[in-house]
Amino acid sequence: MISHPPLLAVILALALPVHAATVPQAHTFAQVSQGDRTSTLFVLKIDGAAITAVDLSERSGLHSADAFDVIRHYDAAALDDIASKPGSTRQYLLADLAGVGPRGVDQIAAGTNYPAHGAEVGIDDAFLFPKKSPAIGPRSALTVAPGMLMDYEVEVCARFDRELRSVADFDEARKGFFLCGDYSDRATLMRNVNLKNILSGDGFADAKSGHDRFPTGPFLVVPRDWRAFLKDVRIETYVDGQRRQNVNAGDMIKDLRAIVQETLAESGTRTWSYQDRRIPMVTRAAIGTDSAVLTGTGDGVVFNTPDAATMKAVMTARDRAAQLEVIDTYIAGEAAKRIYLQPGNNVIYTGSHLGSIHTIVVPAAPPRR
Repeated sequence: MISHPPLLAVILALALPVHAATVPQAHTFAQVSQGDRTSTLFVLKIDGAAITAVDLSERSGLHSADAFDVIRHYDAAALDDIASKPGSTRQYLLADLAGVGPRGVDQIAAGTNYPAHGAEVGIDDAFLFPKKSPAIGPRSALTVAPGMLMDYEVEVCARFDRELRSVADFDEARKGFFLCGDYSDRATLMRNVNLKNILSGDGFADAKSGHDRFPTGPFLVVPRDWRAFLKDVRIETYVDGQRRQNVNAGDMIKDLRAIVQETLAESGTRTWSYQDRRIPMVTRAAIGTDSAVLTGTGDGVVFNTPDAATMKAVMTARDRAAQLEVIDTYIAGEAAKRIYLQPGNNVIYTGSHLGSIHTIVVPAAPPRR
């Protein structure tokens, strides 16, 4: 876990809203590292900068980096019983909680899955693409190098207590929701996107993958009714205290079930471009427990559709080299405006019942001579 005292000072000074509370119709979990072991906590109360929780790992003797390895030993009735008669509890600082993302790097992501975001970027439907990123914690650093157009996206993510081979598996699975970020280099996207078929998702994996581009929140919420839960979730982005995004998770176009169904249906037939090769979303006809689904972001991102003159110049260019010349000129102009994330920016994502993610933007190290 990376500690950023200046960022914490900014958060306290801005008095940003803390959208975190245990939900009556859900069970909330968190994780904390204790020495060389990870403990999974059943959260009973969230109060300011701390939680009150029962250590399920201590009760069961099970310590795992995957919270579901522990949670699956307690059904809903057992958890309800613990909540009513918790026995031994402890308080934990929010700042000490780890991220609750999956252990793998193969994530499933939805693009333009909210109507208003689709309108602002000029795409009229939702689509899927792979994201190659490990999950990192709720306090992290994002590296930005000169020439990047680094953008923010707040999302609701989901993961499952079992492998999904069918929609029937999805229906039976316990679904854990958590807050996540999907950082994107729009310069890389513009150079790699399939201009003839944006909905193919080509180019998005290159723009959105990376070791520091998938921060995850501190709470894993397992609701009894996942659709009803999402209607009560509002996600927001703040950059240096200014709110940029504010969207209700119930407004997504493709819901979680539809994303899973499409992923499984196309598992053996569809590929995406990534690092000059073609890759599948999943390596076999299943979604493993080490993958998450990013359900998309709302409007309010930095990127907007390039102006009509730029688009015309790109589409009428004589060849690919001429296209890239126009694109590179546009990217240089956007970088000069300094409207994308810059070193020193503080990004805060929040979500109702899901906690918050704090990211500080840092400059890339200069190249070695």
